[in-house]
Amino acid sequence: MAHDADVTFEELVARQKPGMSLEQPFYTDPAIFEREMADVLPGQWLYVEHTTTIPKKGDYVLYDIAGESIIVVRGRDGEIRAFYNVCRHRGSRVCLAPQGNVRTLTCPYHAWVYDLEGKLIHAALMADDFDPGDWPLHDCRVRVWEGMIFINLGDDDGPVADFDEITAAFERYAKPYRLADTRIIHQETYPTDANWKLAVENFRECYHCSPAHPEYTTVNAYVNDGDRDPETRAKLVEDWVTEWESKGVAACDLRNWGDLLDAIQPYGAFRQPIREGSWTLSQDGQPVAPLMGDLKEWDKGETLLIVGPLFYIYLANDHAALFRFTPVREDHCEVVVTWLVRDDAEEGRDYDTDKVIWMWDVTTIEDTKIINDNQLGVNSRRYMPGRYSEREYGTRNFIAWYLNRMGAQGVVSPVVGQP
Repeated sequence: MAHDADVTFEELVARQKPGMSLEQPFYTDPAIFEREMADVLPGQWLYVEHTTTIPKKGDYVLYDIAGESIIVVRGRDGEIRAFYNVCRHRGSRVCLAPQGNVRTLTCPYHAWVYDLEGKLIHAALMADDFDPGDWPLHDCRVRVWEGMIFINLGDDDGPVADFDEITAAFERYAKPYRLADTRIIHQETYPTDANWKLAVENFRECYHCSPAHPEYTTVNAYVNDGDRDPETRAKLVEDWVTEWESKGVAACDLRNWGDLLDAIQPYGAFRQPIREGSWTLSQDGQPVAPLMGDLKEWDKGETLLIVGPLFYIYLANDHAALFRFTPVREDHCEVVVTWLVRDDAEEGRDYDTDKVIWMWDVTTIEDTKIINDNQLGVNSRRYMPGRYSEREYGTRNFIAWYLNRMGAQGVVSPVVGQP
C-alpha cells in the first residue's frame, strides 16, 4: 500500500486502528520525524553516560541526538554541567571530538573562549559596547542519579518530566546495587538502519524472542515457561517473590507505563526469576562477576527499570547492562549498550568481559538484523499495518503513549498495568 503524499498527519492518525501497528509514513517520513523531535523528545530526561566517563575536572563527552549536540563537562568545582554545542558568535560547533579533556571550551572557528561553567571569557576584536556576560553558552538541564548522567532538551518555559518522581519510584529497586560505585567494562554501539520506533517496539516485546533469540531464550525461562506450563511458572515466581520480600528485596512490580498515558516520560519496573538453577544472566547460569553494591547473597533474579522509551536498565546480581536508544534520522538510530560491574572488580581475577557481555551482545546483534529487516519490509509498497499479538502489550503501550504525545489523544488505549 503506497503512501499518498497528500494525506495529512491528522488523517493518518484518524485512521489508526486499535491493536494495529503504525502506518508506513510514521517510519519513513522526514517531516514526521521532525515533528517527533519537537513534540515527543523535549521534556524527557535522556541518559547520556555514566559519571566515570568524565571523572576528572575538564573531562567532557558529547551527546548527539537527531542533529542536536550537547556538551556534558565536569567543571573545576567537580560539578557536571551541560551546554548546547553551539558557539554564541556565529553558531559553530565548539567541541568537535566526541570526548576529551579541556581547560576551556574554545570555538575553533573564531576562538571565542568559554570557561567550564559556560561563561564567555574571551572574544577578540569586538566593539566597545560588547558585553561578554550577555553571551554565555546556552545551558541544558542536567541531573545525576546513581552515577548516571541525564540531560533534558525541554524549553525553559516548557513542560518537563518530574525527575525526582521517577528516580524515587526506582529507589527500592536500584539502591542495593549502588550503580554509582561501578565501573564500565565494555560499551558497544549498534548502528541500526531503521526508524527509532521500530527499535523501541522490538525491545518492548518478547513475542519474537523464541524464534529470533535462541541464546536469550535459553537463559531466560520466562520466554517459554509460561506458555508450556503456566501454573508451574506462576508457582515458581510466587515462591521466589515471597523469598525476596522476606529478605527485604524489592519484588513487587511497578508497572506504571500503561497508567501514565499522559505523562511526558512514563516509567516502569519489575523483577522476575531468571531460570531454576541459574545465578545470573550468563551462558551457563553461573556468576560472571562479584555481587554488586550492598548485595550479600544471590537471589537469582533480574530487574528491569524502564526510563521512558529510550533508556532501560537491566540489573543482575553481579552486573548491569544499560540500553540507550538514540534517534538519528527517520531511517537510522543507534543502540548503545554499556556493561557495569562493581568498581573494585579486576578483570582476569573477578570477571571475564566476554562472559559478562555475552547474552546482551549476541542478542543485540540479532536484534539489529531483525530491526533492519523490519525497516526494509516497512519500506515496501505492499506494507500495511499488522495486528499486535497479546504478547506485545509493551509495544502497544508505547505506541498509545507515542500517539498521545504527538497530539492524537484517545486514538489508542493502553493495556493498563503493563509496562
